Amino acid sequence: MRPTGPTGSVSSGIQALMRGLDTLRLLVESGRPMSPTELAEAVGVHQSSVSRILSTLATAGYVRKVAGRRFEPDFGVLTLASAVTAFPLVRKPRAAMAEAASMCPGCLISLSILWRGQILYFLRTVQGEETVDFWGTGFPLHQSAPGMRMLLELPEQDALEMLAMSRVRHGWPRGSDATPATEVEALERARALFDHDILIIDDWHEPDRFGAATLIDYPGDHPVALSLAGPREVATDDKVRLWLLQIRRAVEKSLQ
Repeated sequence: MRPTGPTGSVSSGIQALMRGLDTLRLLVESGRPMSPTELAEAVGVHQSSVSRILSTLATAGYVRKVAGRRFEPDFGVLTLASAVTAFPLVRKPRAAMAEAASMCPGCLISLSILWRGQILYFLRTVQGEETVDFWGTGFPLHQSAPGMRMLLELPEQDALEMLAMSRVRHGWPRGSDATPATEVEALERARALFDHDILIIDDWHEPDRFGAATLIDYPGDHPVALSLAGPREVATDDKVRLWLLQIRRAVEKSLQ
């Protein structure tokens, strides 16, 4: 058998797999049927390569062709969603997060990670509503308390690049006059508001609402943030900090 090294067919296979996953992710996130040309431009490869990827994904049942030579996700994608509950970050803190929701009425509580410049949310919960195990459709980093808190852990240039990527992906919505106008301003203001391991931002997403986040101790290559968001009238900054510290202790205990 011919040995395989770090280059050649193995490297080509990895690249093909990554392009296939990027294509599928973009198609799912778009929320609409897309043509091979549109996907090729978004992924950054030749249209013929994307056409081959789509053909393979269609054979496997992950995408299907619709009118106008466009493609949309097929039911095979749903089989991947079942993997979410296999993660300890989803299974173990569920009870602690539910209890936290009852302690903080009116607030949205969630765990999240920063993955390739995007925020992936886990166990988003509000008192009296069903917990959402996973939410990864994307959210502008500059309007996200957990996103900005996790960016503060990175070198400045890396953080600015991720904010620029978020601008390309989501635009730069400004929920109010308080929303930072640029990547540099967002990072500078987040640093100024960061205090005792907690970031609290007001009105960046929409008027009269706060977002607050801290990091939890969790092994792995990606930072994990615990966040609270809600109407400003429900709590002062001191109360928000107290809630976050109490919830963080409970969540970290559940993950041991």
